[in-house]
Amino acid sequence: MTTTGVVRSWSIQEMHGIIDSDETPGGCWTLFHSVAVEGFPALREGQQVEFEWDALDSPMHGCNFYTIRAWPKGSEPYVAPASDSPFSSHVWLTFPNGTARELTEADLPPAPPRIPADRTTGIVRTWSDEEGWGVIDSEATPGGAWAHFSNVAGSSFRSLTPGHQVTFEPETVVGGKQDGYHYRALDVRKVE
Repeated sequence: MTTTGVVRSWSIQEMHGIIDSDETPGGCWTLFHSVAVEGFPALREGQQVEFEWDALDSPMHGCNFYTIRAWPKGSEPYVAPASDSPFSSHVWLTFPNGTARELTEADLPPAPPRIPADRTTGIVRTWSDEEGWGVIDSEATPGGAWAHFSNVAGSSFRSLTPGHQVTFEPETVVGGKQDGYHYRALDVRKVE
């Protein structure tokens, strides 16, 4: 159901708030992911909005309703354009005055220099499909090399099987460790 309401409260730090309307007595619980605006997904106290809502099975934060989608009154709900990538994300800095700024690549420190190494052969020690990473043992990577699914060659679901042989390009982790390992495995290819 779609109705018009007024934002009663909004927490920029916790990214949620409550919208009041005649159709949602007691208020409608609203989370940031339901805010259909371009850019930072937030609302302002006192802002008039249009919103889609539904009833909750049990009250949440004193509300019997939750917001499916909300947008400023008089505008259309923002729909993000389709992406070529199955994953996308944005990182925002929020400030106590209620403003926010999206972080961009220009805000990030430069990547440390890559220390190249020759390809090596190893055996998959562990792998978690749920977490998308595991460890490969080889003579070139004492203690093991951390491997992420994004570095496994393939076009669909990329996974490794413990005990199987693979080839990879070992990379020394500069300035620390990756989940406790001094090496990362790049361009991992299964040996058939």
